[in-house]
Amino acid sequence: MSWPLTWASGLRSLGATFHGDRLAARFRAPPGAGGEMYAHLYAIVEDLPAPWRPPPTPPVVLTRVAGLTAVTSPAERVPAASAPALARHAEVVGSVLHAPAVLPFRFGIVVAAADLPGWIAAQAPSLRAGLALVRGCVEMDVKLLRLHCAHAVGRACPACADGAPDADGLRALGDRLVDRAGVAHWRYRRSGAEGNGAASVAFLVPRREVAAFLSRIAPVASRAESIAVVPTGPWPPYSFAPPLERLPLAPADGGLPGGARTPARDAPIPHRAAGGGAGGVLPPRTRSG
Repeated sequence: MSWPLTWASGLRSLGATFHGDRLAARFRAPPGAGGEMYAHLYAIVEDLPAPWRPPPTPPVVLTRVAGLTAVTSPAERVPAASAPALARHAEVVGSVLHAPAVLPFRFGIVVAAADLPGWIAAQAPSLRAGLALVRGCVEMDVKLLRLHCAHAVGRACPACADGAPDADGLRALGDRLVDRAGVAHWRYRRSGAEGNGAASVAFLVPRREVAAFLSRIAPVASRAESIAVVPTGPWPPYSFAPPLERLPLAPADGGLPGGARTPARDAPIPHRAAGGGAGGVLPPRTRSG
């Protein structure tokens, strides 16, 4: 079968180099309402590739603390999750995908710019641990799509007459992919509504082993019955970034009162939102190899 690969947006030829305060000055933004600035977060990176240049829009600001670099842009409120906004977010994160280690943020996470350096410093140990996990790796997302039945009213299909066996079948196929993948860390997610079963398995794959990874899972995909197996990637490792429970996040209603929070786990992942999303997250299963 064919193996369509969707490369993350933002992987472009690299241009001029900007470093340190010169880069921050080049992309400095005006203060928000009341003179206070907010930062829309894209990623934490260890080192940016040289040369590196961000997309022309939105304006990008780098904040360096304790050897870590936050990639952000100025914001007056939480951005709406429109298709263009998700695409811009994916492009900025994609522009740093070739850094040695990248912890991407989901779309729509906004924090007061003044709070950002202190949070980075306080969370530096956990951020470094997260960067160590994903160093040299990308995320490969394998979508599993049930094909043989639309679960019509009355459940006339004999294979589906006893309820919704598609969930078990998808999980079993996901487990077979995990067994063949040869990687230590992965996440299984169920998605789709009842009667339209779908799932995905996110794998943390060393960057240089993407082709070998696809070769290892190909036999499972070729023998899958009534399920389409569609690998996409490489993506930034959204599924393997640590939770941000201690970040003072802004609410999604557009206001920015102090102390309000928006759970990071509810924010969309740009490439999944553009491709149908992945709801119904199951408890992560991580295997150490």
